[in-house]
Amino acid sequence: MMNRISLSKRENIAFCAGSVIGSRHSFTKRLFNTGSGIGVALSGLPFDDIRELMSNLPKADEQAPVLAAMRSETMSAHTGAMPAEKEHLSWLASWSGKSPKVERPLMALFAGTHGVSGQTGEADTLDAVTRLAAGGSAVNQVCASQDIGLKVFDLALQIPVGDITETAAMDEKGAAGTIGFGMEAIAGGVDLLGLAAFGRGGEVADAVLLELAAGQTREAALAHAGIAAGGPQAAQVEKAVGLHGDATGDPMELLRRLGGREHSAVAGAILAARVNHVPVVLGGIRAWVVALLLDQIETGACAHCAVAGGEAEEFAGLVARTCAMPRVLAGFGQSSEGMQAALAIGLLKGLAAAHDGFAETA
Repeated sequence: MMNRISLSKRENIAFCAGSVIGSRHSFTKRLFNTGSGIGVALSGLPFDDIRELMSNLPKADEQAPVLAAMRSETMSAHTGAMPAEKEHLSWLASWSGKSPKVERPLMALFAGTHGVSGQTGEADTLDAVTRLAAGGSAVNQVCASQDIGLKVFDLALQIPVGDITETAAMDEKGAAGTIGFGMEAIAGGVDLLGLAAFGRGGEVADAVLLELAAGQTREAALAHAGIAAGGPQAAQVEKAVGLHGDATGDPMELLRRLGGREHSAVAGAILAARVNHVPVVLGGIRAWVVALLLDQIETGACAHCAVAGGEAEEFAGLVARTCAMPRVLAGFGQSSEGMQAALAIGLLKGLAAAHDGFAETA
């Protein structure tokens, strides 16, 4: 379904390009061949399979965080109290099911294009992908310095999803296939996953999803999505809300009608990570919107995720509170290209190393 091309060993980056158009929903079979112990009967209806998967998500490990907390107490007796360290490492232990250790971290970025009139931004999005591939983005530098793997997923950029002011972004098969494509983010083995997504025009989808799926007011939805009230994008949001408002109450339907391929791919990556006991760090508005959407489908679906960056009183804080997710690097701003998520991975990796290698006696 996709070709992987290693562009630079020094940067440890893989460029993943491939069409997800017309792909079939074989993701469930691939996902459950991982030995997770969870099974789903294929119903023939892609979204029914995803809903069944989400109703059977594994719970947090109960013993590992207790042991991690004891270890943190021992270490803090020598280093001084570090409440955030204890919280972060207990969270890592809970969702990995083992003593905190980060050896194979990965930052995955999903790029998509949107068909909203005047907002396709194909050239802008391709420029961003090209910059990432050349190693010139901020996230490249963070990943290289912290030995974090980096994958950039090109989600059929030359074929924008439908204009959501006039039609649905995708059909059910296309959305489900893209969710399956996103699940490939953990292929090859990952023990801590960072996720972010970008693509011009996606902010209109973000705002409409916030209003219809998360119950935000129009004013709040526009502000969170970075759209100026009274501008052309605000008018597009109003038109899309009117067209798709009948799907309110069905988050999966809203995802396929309004979300870009990057929204669906992030959702797939989050779910695959949960099933495979991989903690996740989410960076940027688009990934946070997806987390809210998944939490609407199944409360606690993103408890294995942490919010990277953002402000407590703004959207990042809202998402963390709503989805019961911890926050890492609060106050570090937000970026659609994943810099904050990569920085958070570096912090968690360092804390885990200190925790793992600490010797109480010389």
